[in-house]
Amino acid sequence: MLKKLMDRRTTARRHRIAMDAAWSVHLTNLFYGEPTTEDVINLAYGSHGIRLTETEARDALAAELARFGRRLNTPAA
Repeated sequence: MLKKLMDRRTTARRHRIAMDAAWSVHLTNLFYGEPTTEDVINLAYGSHGIRLTETEARDALAAELARFGRRLNTPAA
């Protein structure tokens, strides 16, 4: 039971970090070009020391762009 609770907390924390990084990348790249998943991964690692997977970064960035009616141009792997 404790393991399940810790897994939930870890997942929630990783999701929050991924979404915060995607938000920051989106705001930063409004005038500088298209945001990429590599930007999200680098920002999450630089800010929090967490290595996001490509899938986590792509999903977070796609969700963030969808909030503003935009689409991620990178094809899903």
